[in-house]
Amino acid sequence: MNVETKSGVASGREAPENHVAIPVLYHMSKPILLIDDDRPFRQALRLYLENYGFTCKEADDGREALVLLDGGLDVDLIISDYHMPVINGLNFLKSLSYRVKGQEVRVILMSGNMTKEIEHEAKQAGAFEVIAKPCDHQELLALVSRACQK
Repeated sequence: MNVETKSGVASGREAPENHVAIPVLYHMSKPILLIDDDRPFRQALRLYLENYGFTCKEADDGREALVLLDGGLDVDLIISDYHMPVINGLNFLKSLSYRVKGQEVRVILMSGNMTKEIEHEAKQAGAFEVIAKPCDHQELLALVSRACQK
């Protein structure tokens, strides 16, 4: 019997080099908050992650994300764009520490205009990882999986 997994790898065969195994445990974790003012990109990212069993919530910008978190949204991971109106990704990251006291919420910051300065500032503000857009989806999935391991 040849049973397919969500990644398309048949059981009983070796996984390809770029295959990312995500234990079922992570699928049952708290949602991932996706923050990006580019709605089509954000929705595509949500659908991609949900295809691997993750639950996602969305916000248009840092302000909307802070409202969701202040309203009680509990997340394991936040993936945020850097360049957004109202509250950008870096300012969101700086504001986040006041709202998630005692919780370990990891943040992946993405930018289509990545510079060493942005990367350095984001790491100083507590970003788990900083990556350039567009990114390789398998690499992002591996990063998400690693960030959700606690």
